[in-house]
Amino acid sequence: MVKNCKTGERKNTDIRMRMEEMGFRQGKIAHQRITDGGRLFPTVLLPLHNTMTVKSLVQTIQNNREWIEEELKEAGALLFRGFPLKTAADFNEVVEAFGWEEQPYLGAASRTRVHGRVFTANEAALDQPIKFHHEMVKFEEFPSKLLFFSEIAPPEGGQTAILLSHNVTARMEQKYPELVAKLDKEGIFYFNTFSPEDHPGIVVKGWQTLYQTRDKDEAEKKALEASQTKVTWEGSKMVVRVGPLTSIRTFDGNKKAWFNQIAYWNSETPRMLGDGSLFPQEATECCIQITEEESVEVNWEVGDVLLIDNRLVQHARRPSKPPRRILVAICK
Repeated sequence: MVKNCKTGERKNTDIRMRMEEMGFRQGKIAHQRITDGGRLFPTVLLPLHNTMTVKSLVQTIQNNREWIEEELKEAGALLFRGFPLKTAADFNEVVEAFGWEEQPYLGAASRTRVHGRVFTANEAALDQPIKFHHEMVKFEEFPSKLLFFSEIAPPEGGQTAILLSHNVTARMEQKYPELVAKLDKEGIFYFNTFSPEDHPGIVVKGWQTLYQTRDKDEAEKKALEASQTKVTWEGSKMVVRVGPLTSIRTFDGNKKAWFNQIAYWNSETPRMLGDGSLFPQEATECCIQITEEESVEVNWEVGDVLLIDNRLVQHARRPSKPPRRILVAICK
């Protein structure tokens, strides 16, 4: 579980000294937490000198890839703040510097390629929240890392909230041990209802866009090419059932990530376990409460880059006033 921030100060002194050798200094944000491994969550990296340029940042990343990746593994999230990044092209240079392979996005959210490997993060209306989730949780090939870039910081709200997913599992196991064991064993079904057209409010693709056809039979054929999928129709609406899918994934030996969207769905969406039973509403509400209690909000500043370990960290978006423009790159 996440500890009090006074814990692990000695370890963080060693980390700060190592950071300075790499060309960074350690920063702080409000409500930071300390992980079991003694790392700040998120760990904030500031430039050691105010003379650092985009080019020198890229070189620093290239020269210290192994150290940065190890820090990410230990901390779960790294926030690069105070660097002279202004544009999507600047961000793309940083993304390329890490040397990680691009992960194609598969999902219903609308995203637009901006530059190179850089996309809009989510085009949903800014007054709409996006709940906690791992990226591409419904796919076996999901990204291991996400990079977010603040091109335009919102004037109010719009924070990206993050949490350590294995802490959610641990707390749910304490509260509902038998239910969590069943979820782990049976997995869960996902139900998605797609209108023919794209949804304008939350910018979710309609089935015609998702499957690139206006023909129901062709759309159903493409959907069924995915394993463990069932399609039914409610008039012009396409209902896709996927699963049962793995809902708790273990990484790094013993970290059991809450790798599902139980807390993401609305009250009308069935939360069906792999054996056909339902995940209780009371447990769902408890899960939502735990995610909020475990979360840390990142208040965006222009030029911020937030790197998260998608295996072990969930993210969410708070509503904001315009303008706000957060870009994303997805890595295998």
